[in-house]
Amino acid sequence: MAELNFYLNGNPQQKLTFEAKMLINGGYTGRNQEEVQKHIDELKSIGVPAPEKTPVFFPKYPDRLTQVSEIPCLDEESHIGEAEYAVLIKDDEIYISTGSDHTDRTLETVSIPKAKQMYPNIISQDIWKFSDLEDYWDELVLRGWVEQEGQKALYQETTLSALLAPRELLSYVKDIISVKDLNGLVLYSGTVAGKFEIDYSPYFEVELEDPRRKMSMKSSYRLQPMSEWFKG
Repeated sequence: MAELNFYLNGNPQQKLTFEAKMLINGGYTGRNQEEVQKHIDELKSIGVPAPEKTPVFFPKYPDRLTQVSEIPCLDEESHIGEAEYAVLIKDDEIYISTGSDHTDRTLETVSIPKAKQMYPNIISQDIWKFSDLEDYWDELVLRGWVEQEGQKALYQETTLSALLAPRELLSYVKDIISVKDLNGLVLYSGTVAGKFEIDYSPYFEVELEDPRRKMSMKSSYRLQPMSEWFKG
């Protein structure tokens, strides 16, 4: 179990404490199957096996959820972040945050469920009520940035019309978990294909923009290779 602190609508005076009891990562959750296939092909090109059906969902240890800005990593350059939105259930209310499912691409070729445990899921400190957004959900914009040669580069960008909406994701999840009480659930949305191929970036940043309310929430982190302190 992981305990997280959020700020509702980015207001430090509106603190929301959340106990994460279940963590699930969605995959291949695009509404446009051509785009889903593009992401599948992107992963197949590096040896990640294609799923038999889509979407797919992977359980993850809840303590793998974090809001830190730095995470340790191996000295391998075969892992990358993925821009996603996150669905959280507390007191039967649906909340939305954003973050990254940081994925080990090498281990994915062996076992995707095990690869999901390798690195933490990063999540923003801001949170929004889904009920405030549901009427125009598809207009929200999700972006992800990487760092190349010391410069920030836009790696992913899409409106949320490209991905399954929260209630659709939850309908799938209800059929694959054995508990009826969803309080404490954190469900990551899955992502979209990148604008270019990249295996590694020392920095990853995610933004979810609400153009109507002129608000956005961001999450970013930098990787710390173990070679920075371990010279063995």
